[in-house]
Amino acid sequence: MQYSKKVIASMPKAYATGMFEGEDAGSFVIGVEKDGPIRRFALDGTPMETVAEGPGGVMTIAQVPGRKDQLLATSEFFSPNYGGDTAGIVSYTRAADGSWSAHRICDLPYVHRFGLLTGADGQLWLIACTIKGACRQIKNDWLTPGAVYVAKLGDSLETKTVELTELSGCQLQNHGFWYAPDHSFALVSTAAGVFRYVPPATADGTWSVSCLIVQPTSDICVADFDGDGKDEILTLSAFHGDTLSVWHEGETADTYVKVWEDPEKRDFLHAIWSGEIYGEKCAVIGNRKGGRDLFRVRFADGSYQLEMIDHDRGPANCWVFTDGDVYRVVAANRETDEVALYDVTE
Repeated sequence: MQYSKKVIASMPKAYATGMFEGEDAGSFVIGVEKDGPIRRFALDGTPMETVAEGPGGVMTIAQVPGRKDQLLATSEFFSPNYGGDTAGIVSYTRAADGSWSAHRICDLPYVHRFGLLTGADGQLWLIACTIKGACRQIKNDWLTPGAVYVAKLGDSLETKTVELTELSGCQLQNHGFWYAPDHSFALVSTAAGVFRYVPPATADGTWSVSCLIVQPTSDICVADFDGDGKDEILTLSAFHGDTLSVWHEGETADTYVKVWEDPEKRDFLHAIWSGEIYGEKCAVIGNRKGGRDLFRVRFADGSYQLEMIDHDRGPANCWVFTDGDVYRVVAANRETDEVALYDVTE
């Protein structure tokens, strides 16, 4: 693949990326880690509108399924080091005139990642992960582990709050999150490994939680890279670590075996996306220190291969989408305060 880059915005500590299919147009949104806005862009990178001027601390942005006017985003998570005590999740709702209103749906200190899942009965669920439970005003304090919380979601998130229930406690370095495209399940990665969360199938049912990989894991994504009909799990380990690996499902269901590890160590692996580009299953990965690269991972000619997209920009998060027949990569290059868009050609 070939990549043509353009910088579309300067956003200090650009961090979160998310897609938003509005009534008016397809688009993507970018939020910042520190004080600052959430901004919306057209698929070609043209600035559209500001979703919110602040307060920032945006770790995750997600569109509410079934709504073309509403996003959810984390708010006021300014740092895992004594910077997330006032964090929570906020709904942002777009009016017909293009203006946005904000409503805090829950307080959740140190909420880092979240997603929206749908049970077999059609119930919409929020699953939210706190990276830790508290902090003692010192850097790298992991004394109090995080947790995984869930809540049923109904209508009117622009005015209502949600009631959270702790589902899994003692989740040390609860950092990574990936959800299935059909919103049927999520993977959560912690210092203990990778866990699958499936919402209840009925109103009186229970959540299913399964451990798939036992290894300290910072981030995960899923794709059938080798085309054998079974999805692989790509991991970045350990916490904010330097090791990129791929795990294949073993002979027993819900067991995974490591089949590849990148021989090169890459400091502070963080950005992660998986899906398809021009018919090829792949992942896009980035690291925030050292080479500060953005690169594509694919399986070809019997082996896993890496293809460089950009260098020395320090992406925190990325996403791949289509605009007509064109594939594009958007990257929130946190370490260089830029939002970059890359056109991909075969």
